Amino acid sequence: MNTPLLLNAPKFNSRDAARAVKQQAGLMIEAVSAGTLSSLLNLSGMIVTSYACEKQDKQEILHIFCEHKHDVAICPDCSTVTQAVHERTERCVRHLDIWGKRTYVHFAARRFDCEPCAKSFMEELSWLESQRRESMAYELHVYNQCRHSDIAAVAEQEGLHPETVRLLFGRWAKRTVQQQKRGRVHCLGIDELSLHKGHKDFVMVLSDLERHCVIAVLEERSQEALKGWLNDLSEGERKAIRVVTMDMWGPYRGVIKSTLPWAEIVADRFHVTKHLNDAITKIRCALQNKANPTDYELLKGTRWILVRHREELTPAEEAKLQSVLAAFPTLRKAYLLKERFRILSDKLKDRKQAERFLRAWVYEAQASGLSQLLKFVKTLENWWEEFLNYFNEGFTSAVVEGLNNAIRGIIRRAFGYHVFETFRLHVMVEQGNLPTPSPPI
Repeated sequence: MNTPLLLNAPKFNSRDAARAVKQQAGLMIEAVSAGTLSSLLNLSGMIVTSYACEKQDKQEILHIFCEHKHDVAICPDCSTVTQAVHERTERCVRHLDIWGKRTYVHFAARRFDCEPCAKSFMEELSWLESQRRESMAYELHVYNQCRHSDIAAVAEQEGLHPETVRLLFGRWAKRTVQQQKRGRVHCLGIDELSLHKGHKDFVMVLSDLERHCVIAVLEERSQEALKGWLNDLSEGERKAIRVVTMDMWGPYRGVIKSTLPWAEIVADRFHVTKHLNDAITKIRCALQNKANPTDYELLKGTRWILVRHREELTPAEEAKLQSVLAAFPTLRKAYLLKERFRILSDKLKDRKQAERFLRAWVYEAQASGLSQLLKFVKTLENWWEEFLNYFNEGFTSAVVEGLNNAIRGIIRRAFGYHVFETFRLHVMVEQGNLPTPSPPI
């Protein structure tokens, strides 16, 4: 019988033993009975009859022996209740650890005869899927462990083979992805990243900029892959996409214009700024290559000082910057243009005003005569409309870059991936805003 010690007691989260003592006033206390262990194990339809402990290689093992609570089963085909047991097979499955002990549940798997169907069937258990060697609770435990750790580490911690862990994670991850309700995306982010540093095996990452999550990972960075993904969407899902942000890679723009002609394409501001920073770096390198030993030493170590935001520099870095700019008028001209471009991108929020100021900036950059800046201006003019679209609503790929950094962390944690599907599932599970996995009905 459940007996509350104190009615209407406040609820507390027991963070330590002292608080737990105070919290017990609101608990429903149950007396220990013969069925207590069965209830705590949460093995529906089973009764714990005995247990045994042993040690294997310094690991304590707990064996739980169970019997079936009912002597009948229901035929899955005709729903007939039957007691005719056709066969019993002793089974042992891994369950959640108890008190730090690796736990196994022993029971008899039963096959029943169904007279109306004239055939036999295996009894279904709510806590164990067919032909599995781990309970569903334990499989979910392994899956959740893999969400924030690599497979090898989980395998070592749980005492399982890495392939077993990979298969368990894959099963539940695929199930979770399939259960995902694909909401309509209004602001789509497109970017790519490399699975291995220094290699050209790029994958494409598609993100929802409003929900801040990954919605798809495509194995190829190609027009065909992007077009195929868009064509798989329903007409309503395609119509819902009104903004697409991307880096300055022409093939993406071509696909969006042909497949989603109504969508506004935004050339990501951060990628545009990166192109300008690359131009500044090339100007510095050209000067350094021709410099005498004194000027070479002055330019040495200024790469990041020149491309970082000026307000982020330390006093020592600011002093170094002032010395370099005073010694190299060409670099000073390029640096001031770079800073002015950044301030325009940061401060302006109106497209018409931005276009007016940018045209004046382009004129100054062209008047500088610096070939590196002229090349950047040509790229900017090629993406002129798409870059100006940024000033309409301020959409950037900042969300995409944040997700990509998280994905790179996943790659580093696993020391790289050789199987794309495993990589895709890990990304979707950790960055896809997926629902809590649930067993099949």
